[in-house]
Amino acid sequence: MIRSTLRLGAFSALACLLYACGMQQASLPPLGDHSVVLWSADTIDFIPGRAPDTVASASGDYRLDAGRIRLKPIALPHRDRQCAITVEVSLRSAGDPWDKSGTLFAFADAAGRDYLTRMQEGGDADTTRFAGILSNPTETNREAAREPALELLRFITPFGVGHFSHTERAQAYKPESVGAWADSVHWSADLSHMQSWLTDADTLWVGVYIDTWTDEGYTVSARITMDESDLPCDVALTQRTRPLLNTTKLAHDQRPFTAFPDGPLTIPFTLDAPAAGATLDFLTTGHGGHAGGDEFTEQEHIVLLDGDTLKAWTPWRTDCGAYRRLNPTSGFWPSTYVYGGDTLEERVASSDLSRSNWCPGDDVKPLRLPLGDLAAGEHTLEITIPGAQPWTDSTFNFWNIAAILHVK
Repeated sequence: MIRSTLRLGAFSALACLLYACGMQQASLPPLGDHSVVLWSADTIDFIPGRAPDTVASASGDYRLDAGRIRLKPIALPHRDRQCAITVEVSLRSAGDPWDKSGTLFAFADAAGRDYLTRMQEGGDADTTRFAGILSNPTETNREAAREPALELLRFITPFGVGHFSHTERAQAYKPESVGAWADSVHWSADLSHMQSWLTDADTLWVGVYIDTWTDEGYTVSARITMDESDLPCDVALTQRTRPLLNTTKLAHDQRPFTAFPDGPLTIPFTLDAPAAGATLDFLTTGHGGHAGGDEFTEQEHIVLLDGDTLKAWTPWRTDCGAYRRLNPTSGFWPSTYVYGGDTLEERVASSDLSRSNWCPGDDVKPLRLPLGDLAAGEHTLEITIPGAQPWTDSTFNFWNIAAILHVK
């Protein structure tokens, strides 16, 4: 009786699916899965004055910013069916022992060509305009240059994973809680909701950036995979994606964004048509590694849309100790505390410390904010960090902020 009920349920679900396909449209022909290898154990390093720094390599990508950026033009095929799109990144230290900001980012069409041209020519690295930190105030900007970089996956490198994982010093200082130091770190992100933006571009300029300052740097592997739906009427999402803001330093002569202590950052944008069910993906990480810097200080964020508060919260990570096995070169020091009347001592690693929305060795998850229905016309996004501290000669405080708009 139970088996008969299960068979009937499965049959009913299939019948409903076939009926839905027939009512909506004819079956969409399958075109197959697709995969693109972006980099395979390629080096991200920093060697000033190397030549040629902005000429295409044999593998078809460009080395920029003295090696800290690799930029590759690719094309992802259009699919009428919905696809599960995933980006995967693997990283290993090639000699850099420190934790560093990193990101996999992309530009579409003219914006990517403009970015490459300006990197090759140099100059024009204004804090609020270079590489499109702020979006153009038009909604139909596929052909417009100076569009912000769209972050596909933001990450923080761990302290020395791989290159230092098997050294005598790392083994000598390995805590009991770590069975073995990891040899590499791996991240992935689901990009399925950006299918239209990724596949409608004639050329997608995908870049990887790591803020290394050593000539050893890191080795990086990355790929994008598209798994097409098996359902014949699973129509591809028509959601439109638009990067509104990105303050990450993605140019050789660009400065970190340090203006939050001076007041809100305002981003105007225009919608040519009404948008239903809009959402905003928001990324933020605070930096400034000195004692009491924005990296180690809880800072409230306030995000407003058209004058109304969308979200007020303090982005803060308290789970960094979970990534200890990825950080063989993290500095540490003894710490004593009293528990149950006993004085105990343990070693605290720098990688264990809580930070402004990031941990060494982990990726940074975007916060998704629902915006509801938006009218056509002018809109304003405003970001405030009231307690942000200034950049000085000895206190290097700054925030890497990105905002991505999705509308149906």
